[in-house]
Amino acid sequence: MRSRPLSEIDYDIVRQVPFLSALGGARLDSLMAKCRVECHSRGEHLFRAGDVARNFYVLLSGHLRLVKVSPQGEETVMHFLTQPGAFAEAVSLAGRAYPVECEVMEDCEIIAIPRDTYLSVLRSAPDVMAEVLAGLLRWERFFLEEIFKIRHTKPIQRIASFLIDFEERSGENLGGEDETNFPEKRQIASRIGITPETFSRSLRKLEATGAIAAGPKLRILDRAVLYELSR
Repeated sequence: MRSRPLSEIDYDIVRQVPFLSALGGARLDSLMAKCRVECHSRGEHLFRAGDVARNFYVLLSGHLRLVKVSPQGEETVMHFLTQPGAFAEAVSLAGRAYPVECEVMEDCEIIAIPRDTYLSVLRSAPDVMAEVLAGLLRWERFFLEEIFKIRHTKPIQRIASFLIDFEERSGENLGGEDETNFPEKRQIASRIGITPETFSRSLRKLEATGAIAAGPKLRILDRAVLYELSR
């Protein structure tokens, strides 16, 4: 793993994280002065399930996936991280073990922020505690929405919604020549709670509408049709 000092662009991303920016300029600068940008390659793990959560992270670039592995070795993809922002903050600040593994899907750059260092800075800023708590609640809202989708939407809706959301969050050229590098089909099926058989049947139906090409590599052909199917 390589590392480098933070750039001004990195600071701009950090300032977009509510529970970090709430610390204020001087406190945030003090915290970031103790951190460096870590560069990780595809296939590496930032952490494993059961590791003590001594750090939380800010993703600057690249793609990650959060995976839960059963005792039998079966993987369930919990989430794909494709946008700059913070993650693992709630479990870290609670002083618990990571419940999932974090694997690098595409070469990434992250900032690892030590839990103890952050808490030390936070104790000097009790006035921002409410903003910090509000920022941490975003994951609770996210997973409540995910539970609703799994219970109340059809497989085709879930696939269409995932493809649209992943493309948007990847920040790639939606109307240009560059194609979105979607995860493997089995990983998408795992992420949205669909069996491989149901996923394959649903993909064929989506392809028949002209919304996607479901060959070896998934491609969105008609975003408007896909959007209608996701509703």
